[in-house]
Amino acid sequence: MKAIVINQYGSKDVLEEKEVEKPAIGDDQVLVENHATSINPIDWKLREGYLKQMLDFEFPIILGWDVAGTISEVGKNVSGYAVGDRVFARPETTNQGTYAEYVPVDAHLLAPMPDSMSYEEAAAIPLAGLTAWQCLVDFGELKKGDNVLIHAGAGGVGSYA
Repeated sequence: MKAIVINQYGSKDVLEEKEVEKPAIGDDQVLVENHATSINPIDWKLREGYLKQMLDFEFPIILGWDVAGTISEVGKNVSGYAVGDRVFARPETTNQGTYAEYVPVDAHLLAPMPDSMSYEEAAAIPLAGLTAWQCLVDFGELKKGDNVLIHAGAGGVGSYA
């Protein structure tokens, strides 16, 4: 399969399109045929090495944090999803990101895509949307009826918040 990989930290010049092995999936995973992904600030920060203390991945690294596509394989313990289902997700944090034709995803991280949603729209949701949710609901304990001021919220996370 084709993927965009980095073999060292650096500028955009370290991005390379390569042919890599199609990933195998575990019993609790699905393999998503990628129709759309997104680009987030964490991608360039990881690519340039700013996060190597926190995310100590071995090279090569496939960047990317969001995927929208169709399921091409289903692990034996997965229920509720089938080959051909339209899904989107923010997969686990590994060196095997979403800048690839196929992405392994833990089934509990999947969300079904509404028929009215495009792959591009779905791929713009997971990382930014989940970050906004976690900040407001999980950490901020925001509840129905509460008011919140979003300051300088022009990016993805701020727009969702």
